[in-house]
Formats: sequence, C-alpha cells, structure tokens
Amino acid sequence: MTLRIVSGRSGTGKSVFIHQEIVEQLKTDPLGQPIFVIVPDQMSYSTEYELTNKHGLQGLIRAQVMTFKRLAWLVLQETGGIARKEVNGYGYRMLIRKLLEEQKSEFSLFRQAAGKRGFTEEIETLLKEFSRYSVNSSVLAEVTESLKAIDAPNTLQAKTNDLHVVLQALEERLGTTYVDSEGYYPILTEQLKYAKTMKQATIYIDGFTAFTVRELELVRELLKVTKQVTVVLPFDHIDEAFDEQALFHEAALTNQRLHDIANEEGIDVEAPLHFYYTQRFQSEDLKHVEANFANMVPQTKKTSGDVMVFEASNRRAEVHAIAREITKLTREDGYRYQDIVLLYRQAELYDPLITSIFQQYEIPIFTNTKKTMLHHPLIELSRSALEIMTSNWKYEPVFRSVKTDLFFPLQAELTIWRERADRLENYCLAQGIYGERWFEEARWFYKKYRGLEFHSRVQTDEERAMQAEIEAIRDEIRQPLKEFQDKLSMVPTGKAVATALFELVESLQVYEKLQAMKDRELERGDALAASEHEQAWNEWINVLDQFVYMFGEQEMSVEEAAKILDEGFDTLEFSRIPPTLDEVMVATVDLARLSNIKAAFVLGMNDGVYPTRMEYEGLLSDTEREWFGQIGYELAPTSSNRLLQENFLFYRAATTPSDKLYLTYPTADEEGKALLSSLYIKKFIGNDQTAGLLSGIQAERVVMDPIELLDGNALPYLRHPRTALAHLMVQLRQAEHSRELAPEWLALQKFYQQDPYWALIFDRVHYPITHKNEAQPLETYITQELYGKKLTSSVSRIEKYFRCPFSHFTTYGLRLEERAEYRLETFAMGDLFHEALKWITEETHRLQLSWIRLTKQQIKQLARQAVEQIVPVFSHQILLSSARYRYIQRKLIRIVERTMMALTQHANVSHFKPIAIEASFGPGQHEQLPPLEIDLTSGKKMFMRGRIDRIDSATIDDRSYLRIVDYKSSARDLDLNEVYYGLSLQVLTYLDVAMENSSYWLPGETEPAGVLYVHVHNPMLKLDKDMTDSEIEEDRLKQYKMKGLLSENAESILSMDEQLEESSGHSKIIPVYMKKDGTPSESQSRIVPVNDMKRLQHFVRRKHQEAGNGILSGDTAISPYKLKSKTACDYCQFAAVCQFDPSDGKQNYRQLMQAKPNEIVDKIRKEIE
Repeated sequence: MTLRIVSGRSGTGKSVFIHQEIVEQLKTDPLGQPIFVIVPDQMSYSTEYELTNKHGLQGLIRAQVMTFKRLAWLVLQETGGIARKEVNGYGYRMLIRKLLEEQKSEFSLFRQAAGKRGFTEEIETLLKEFSRYSVNSSVLAEVTESLKAIDAPNTLQAKTNDLHVVLQALEERLGTTYVDSEGYYPILTEQLKYAKTMKQATIYIDGFTAFTVRELELVRELLKVTKQVTVVLPFDHIDEAFDEQALFHEAALTNQRLHDIANEEGIDVEAPLHFYYTQRFQSEDLKHVEANFANMVPQTKKTSGDVMVFEASNRRAEVHAIAREITKLTREDGYRYQDIVLLYRQAELYDPLITSIFQQYEIPIFTNTKKTMLHHPLIELSRSALEIMTSNWKYEPVFRSVKTDLFFPLQAELTIWRERADRLENYCLAQGIYGERWFEEARWFYKKYRGLEFHSRVQTDEERAMQAEIEAIRDEIRQPLKEFQDKLSMVPTGKAVATALFELVESLQVYEKLQAMKDRELERGDALAASEHEQAWNEWINVLDQFVYMFGEQEMSVEEAAKILDEGFDTLEFSRIPPTLDEVMVATVDLARLSNIKAAFVLGMNDGVYPTRMEYEGLLSDTEREWFGQIGYELAPTSSNRLLQENFLFYRAATTPSDKLYLTYPTADEEGKALLSSLYIKKFIGNDQTAGLLSGIQAERVVMDPIELLDGNALPYLRHPRTALAHLMVQLRQAEHSRELAPEWLALQKFYQQDPYWALIFDRVHYPITHKNEAQPLETYITQELYGKKLTSSVSRIEKYFRCPFSHFTTYGLRLEERAEYRLETFAMGDLFHEALKWITEETHRLQLSWIRLTKQQIKQLARQAVEQIVPVFSHQILLSSARYRYIQRKLIRIVERTMMALTQHANVSHFKPIAIEASFGPGQHEQLPPLEIDLTSGKKMFMRGRIDRIDSATIDDRSYLRIVDYKSSARDLDLNEVYYGLSLQVLTYLDVAMENSSYWLPGETEPAGVLYVHVHNPMLKLDKDMTDSEIEEDRLKQYKMKGLLSENAESILSMDEQLEESSGHSKIIPVYMKKDGTPSESQSRIVPVNDMKRLQHFVRRKHQEAGNGILSGDTAISPYKLKSKTACDYCQFAAVCQFDPSDGKQNYRQLMQAKPNEIVDKIRKEIE
C-alpha cells in the first residue's frame, strides 16, 4: 500500500538498482511473496535476460517480468473474466471494415471515405486510442453534447457524431462475449481487488515515461491493492513538471500525477530515491553530452574522439560507411556485434539498404520491423483465389495464384512444373484465355500460328504433345478452382465462404507443401525463413476463425467477404524471435529500450527527421484534440506535445551507448535533391559562430566510391573483399586512360589474384575491362547443324544479316522469339491486307469481273466479304474477341475498300495488267516458280524463296514489259543507299525472279519496266478549304501515288499512265515527271536507264551471294549498321542478348556513308563491269 519513486537522469543506474534489489530478495527467499516487474513490450525479453544472466541466478520462480497485458491474463485466470473470446488485430480490423460498410448511410462526414483502403486503419488507430483513454460510446455521447453546448466547429461535431455511430455499433457487436486487445484493462481494473496473489505482491514499473488513462487507472488500483509499487522515472527535478520545455517534462509530470493519486487514495509515499551520478558511461565525451544536453548555451569540452559525425553523399554511402565502421570495431577494437545498435527513423527508406548492404559485409543483424505476410504463398493463394472469383477468371489473379507453386503435386520436381506453368501462361497470353474461355474446349486446341497462308487444322506430333502437357497442367489448376467456384455459388454466408476457402487449401494439400518448404529451408540452414511457414499457417487459420466468429451466419456476397478477408490478411505480420546470438540490433528511435550497448549509430540525422516534422495529425487534428481537453477529456498528446517530447527521445538515443556514439546523415536523397543536417548535429559539434557540446569534431565526409575523394586516402574504404572489389574495378577503368594504379590498389589486386576463392571472381569481373563485347564466329560443324547443308533463305533473312549479323544468328540460328501476346501485331495486319487483296482478285476472276468496271457498291461488298472470310482463321480469332477489335475490323475493311478504289483508278489509265498474283517461288513442290539459285563458295548453293504480291505486264510493239507491284502497310520507298548496303533487296530480287521466269507467262523477250510500292491505308486528308466530292476523290488518289524505281523507257512509262500523253508534268500514279518533249525528266523522276536496271538485278544477286557466304562461314559479329538516323538496333528485340552499347567507347555502329542515287548507280556500274 505504498508508492516509491526511483528517479534520475539517463545512465545513473536506476534499472540496475531495482534489479539488484530484486535479486537480493530472491537470494534470501527464493519462494517468498510474488514480485512483478512491469515493463513495455519491447523491454520484456531484455529485462528477463538481465535479471537471470547478469546476477548469477539459475532461474526465476518468485519474480516475473511482464507487460500490462500479461498481468491481465494472470489476474483474470484467478478471478474469472478470461473466458471472453479475444478479438485480435485482424478480427478487429475486419469487424471495423464491415461496420463502416453497414453504417455508411448514417455517416454525415465519413460517407465518402468509408470504403477506401487505409481508412479502416485510421479508424482503428483512433478507436484504440479512445479505448486507452477510457472513452466509450456513452462518454462520446456526452462529449457530443458538451461540444454542442460550447459551440465547437461543425466538422468536429460531425466527426464525433460519426465516431459515436461506429463505436456504438462496435460495442453492440462485441457485447459481453468478446473483448478487443485493449478491452482487458477495465476488466482487470475491476477484478484486481479480488485477486489473492496481488495482495501480497511487490510491483516494480520500469521503462515508462508516461501512462495512458487506462494504465493510470490500473496503477491506481495496484497502489490500493498491493504491498508496494516502485515506479522508475527518468527526471532530474520535480519542478520540471511545470516547464513544458524541460527535457524531462513528461516523466516529471507523471511523477506529479502519481503523487496526486496517492494523496487522493490516502496511500503512503515512501521517501523518493534520486540518483545523481552517471555510471553507464566509459567515455568522458558521452558523460559530458548527457550532463549538458538540456542547457541552451552548453559548456564546451575538447573531444576525446568518442563522438563521430559522418556526412555522407547519399543514404547508400551512409549505410556503407556504418558497415565499414562496424567491421572495424569488431575486428580491431574487440567489440561484439551485440554491443552495437543502429537507431533510425525512416524504416521504409533504410530497411532495404541495411539488409542488402550489411549482407555484403557479412554483418548479422536483427531488425525489429515486422515483415508483412501478404507475400507468403498461402496468403497470396487465398487472396488470388478470391480475386479469380470476383474478377471472373482474369489473367493476373489466376497466374498470381499459380506462381505460389501450391497447385503442383506434393512431391513434384519444382523446376519441371514451373516450366510447365510458364508454358501454360504463355499459351493463355497468346490465345487470350480469360473468363469463360477457360472452359471453352475449342480454345485449347494447340496450333502454332504461322501466318494466314499456312493455316490448317491438322496438328503435328509436336503440337499434340504440347497440347497434352498444357491440358495436364491446366486441369491441375482449373479443377480445384472450379470446385471452389461451385461451392461459393451455393449459399453465400460468411461461414460458407471461409469453409470453401479452407477446403480449397486442403484439397491442394497446402499444409503438407508448406512443411516440405520448411524442410527445404532448414536443409539450407535458413531457420528464419523456415519459421515463417508455420506462423503463416496458424495466422491464416486464425483469420478464418475470427472471420467466422464475426460473420459466420451473415449472408454476404463473395465480393464483400473478399474485401473483409483482405483487410484481415493485410494486418498479418511475421514476428521474429528476439536475438540470442551475436547480432547488431537495428531499432527505431521512438521504441528502442536498450541496455548494455557500447556503440550506437544514429542514422538519417536530417532536418525534419530529428526533430520530426509533424505533417499528419490523424483523424482528429490538434485543434480538435484541444477542444476535447477544454471539456475535460484527456486524449493522446497533440503533435505540439509530441514535438516537445522529441528532445527527450533524441536524448535517450544519444545516451544509449556507454563508449561510442556515431551521428550520420546524408546530404542528398536518391534523386540527388539536397538534404539538410539536423539541428542536433550543430548542437553537438557547433559551427563557425557558436561552439557545440564538443569541440574539435570534424564531420567526416563519406562517399560511395573512393574515386570521389579529393585527398585520396582510400584505405578506410577497403574493409571487405566483396565491396572493395567494386572500388578496385573503378580504379582499373580509370587507370586505362589516365594514370598508374596507386600502391594500395596494386596490393589489393594482388590479394584477389592470390586468393583461390576471389581469383575466379576477380577474373570474371575484370573480363569486360580487358575484352571487347564481341561474338565469336561459329565453327563450320555448328553452322551446318544450325542452318543445314542446303541453305534455303528468304529475302528478309538476308536483309537481317546485312542489318546486323548477330541479330540474324539469334533469329535464324538460335531461333529466339519474344513471347506471343494476344494482340494485333503490325506484321499480322500486313498479312491480312495481302490475303484480302488476293481473295478479291481471285473472286473477281471467278465472277469474270474486270477491275476497271467495278462500281463503288461492288468494291464495298467485296472488301467486306474478303475481310470476313479471313477473320475466323486470323491470329486466333482476335478480331472477334472484343468490341474494340470489332471496331478495328471495321477500320480494316475501310482500308481494303479505299485501296481497291485507288487500284481500280490506276487500272483505268494503265496498259499494264496483272499476270500473276501472290506468285510464290522456292524449292517446295507447292511453289509456282522455281527458287532463285545462288552459287556460293566451295560448291555450295543457296536457294531463295518468297512470294511476289503482283506481277504486271504490258506488250508494246511485240515487246513485253514486266513490273513488280508490292503492297506495303507502311509508306515505303526504294532507297538506293539501302539497296547498295543490302538493307532493301526485296523488290529487286522479285524483279530478278520474274525476269528469270518470264517465259512462264510471256512469249519472246521481256524488258524490266520497274518496281513499285502500293501503300495500303486509309489516307487522312488535310482540308484547308471546301472541296467538292470529285476534288476530294482526286486528293485521295494522290495519296495512293506509287513509289519505287522505273526503267528510263518512254514507251513503258506512258503505258503505265496514259494521262501523261495528253498532259505533261507530274504523273498522279507513278513517280515520274514528263517534260514537254515527251521524255521523262531525270532530276524529278525516279528512273534509271534500262541497262542499269539489269545491272541492279545482278548486283542484288551478288549481295545474296555475299550474305550466303557470310552466314555459312559462321559470321555472328555484333555489328549493327547506322545510316543517317536509322540503326539496326531501332526495333531489335535482341538488345538484351548482345548488350551492344554505343556509349561505351569500344563499341561502335557500322557507319554507312550516304550518297546520291546517281552516284550509287555509278558505283554499282563500276562494281559489276
């Protein structure tokens, strides 16, 4: 029945004193009256450890270390009241989510926000705070009344009203059978007086600076019931309670309150124990810092080097510097890892850096931050399975669930099954399988799509095998999910959903699979990862249990259930066992309660972090909290109060270590924006104008790589072979260009070369510096295996070789391809146009219609029919798959229609008539024409195959003329530069083939008339003035003017466009300008003399020969061309394979020189002669 306060500044030995006192009592009477040490959660383990290990005790029976919550369990087990079911974090969160949905209509302020993700969390935080400060719904009702009476702002009144609605609903739902995690306090406070154990007990409370209202009520009861309560509080002087600015204000205020309670209840207060002398610090510097921390104008002391400041160029450099320093402390100064702690604030910024960088230095760490369970396979499976149902089998959730590996059979070889799953995924992507299509058998007919002309319904053996494999894995996935779907469609109550989910997981033997994963991880020696599976399973079961507790009998849709369960899964975290082994502790400044630390690093010491900027005040803003205070209800401290606390928090961090304190801060963030240092840095080391606590400390500048240093002492950066290797590489790169290696770098290089383990790694890493990025030519036997003895090639393949031999090798040698997706590829569109125009030509031929006489109506109908014929077999029926694609189909029909109009117009004024459509040539039996044979070195041959869109001919004075017409879905012209370098050989090769085989169609001698491109499109017209219909038609026709190259032969040119006879000038359909005297103008037309046209044919054959020889000699050079602004890499899919990088000084494009057309014709003449 007495109260005793133990006080003193940080490090004066308060905790040590009570520990010794307890130990004394235990030694004299190990089984006497109970002693309870009550501490915050973070301290329970370390306090227990201290008590047993430091004082030679074998164990504890009489004394127990516990938190308030643990105490509640203990007491309520004795007095009753524990039988209530506990609703824990996720049950609570799920419940709030449901209440917010239900009460939406009654809210005046929260209606918009109620369904948003994250709002549940906000409400939960606030309700827990209400609970801690004893605000229940009846209190809140009074508050609402009082606020009305004193005319508080309307938003606040609306807020308290809405909160009252939620709180009331929550209390009704929890009733007397359930209790939330904060709900034990009031029960404990009531039951405490009936507990026999407590009447004789001695209580010690340590580690608190302040109590919440609920905790304070509990302490009041403890004072009334138990023998003696000792409270340890860090403060220096009682008067600090009245000075808000004082360092120990909060603790002194708590002291004041405890005295008030004791007076009210008539409890004796023993003489306080106050400690004046610090005992913790081995370092004079730290002793001085502790003593003078609160003084506005501090005394200065010359540093003895125990406080260090690192100024880093960025956060990564900062963490590297800390890791190097820890390596030094442990290697050279005899520290253990457990003597060292990292204190920080911005966990989300620093956690990924600390875990990855410390691994490189092989420093073991223990972090307090909890890892979320969202990514555990089991949780992912549950969430995805529900999402598959709510999204109707969308692609993403289906394959998210597959990638958990939980669908595969129990003892399955993972690599094989993952490979199968990837095949299935690629298949679903390529075939556009989602939603109902999972169940359409026709969709699962496996056939590789090779373009329209090869379309057939017959499967090869390979395709059949593939289909069997895909179906096998599909059923593994589809079957369980289908059963799950059927169960969900029956009776949608909360319980039914949970049961269906559990049965899905059971049917997949997930528990056994998790055990198998656990065993695999234990074999690898990763105990931490192994412990996670058991945790995840238990927590998952708990979520389902809580969900059924709350919503078991309620009817709800799968969507609602999924939302609520999602909230539950969201709160799950893996807990980690506190460290027993030798590890560096990583903790946040606000929560850390640490003892026996020798060296502490406080990192991220930036402005706005220490002291923190209070940007977000929560659902209740500071002013609103002050209104609560005005009417006599206490809530958690406002942000201005929290700011005043900042000083104490940093003081506690700075006085944690006994030997060394490191303060570090970055000067820039990841994007290079400047960051300022914290005010505390200045307070410690001062600046030019004012002195700090310690004089003579220079902030040490640390950078990512020693090459950035100006003075160049690189030795401190070389602490671990793994990280030093990177620094050495930078030096070696540098040494190539400018300077010799410094002796320390030479020594380091020697170390790597002599150490057997590092020598291999060093060679691998050093390779790119000494070797260029080159591909080795293939051996003869490999080229034969890859390409066969008889080379059959297409023109596009040859062009690819000239673009870049390596890309030819990846495409045709290795046969790499990107994975197909269910979308309209551009090359497929060209395919469709060709096929449509071919169909129309054949159809008009069958109906014996002449193109010249086709009416607009007929053209429209033909275009429609053509496209509709093709669509069902085109690219896995993509054009039928959605409304958008049906719209695209309409656009395609318009394009075919417009092009047909233009082609009939062309036919009207031309003597040239098509003699062959889609004429294919090549070595197969089905081809109309024989292949183009190219002789290669050492007696080998290359056969060219291809398909000529259209061959036209005209006969003038017993002379036949041939021309090639090529349909292109993009605007192309024949650039002679590209012909010369082998980048554009197609149409001229076609001309060559047609000329070779002209006797197939025409008697007598034939002359080449030229090559032309037709651009298949629906032209956009820019209209600047009103035009009549016929003018618009004419304008549109201009857009279809053919491009290409013609022979300089007036007769053949005039028969291509008869209008030129009547009117000289520009032709509307071919690239020619006729002069008045009836000869074509050389400068304004695309023409070459007839003989040169023949030379071009020869030249193109030569280019094929050159390529064929190159391919068979095994040429795989990474040598992409560059011509004007075009390069081979522009649309290349294989950049990731060859890793060609023009910014690296050693790798360059193959630069091709640009020349005028007539110069090129001259060049070719010289080469052919």
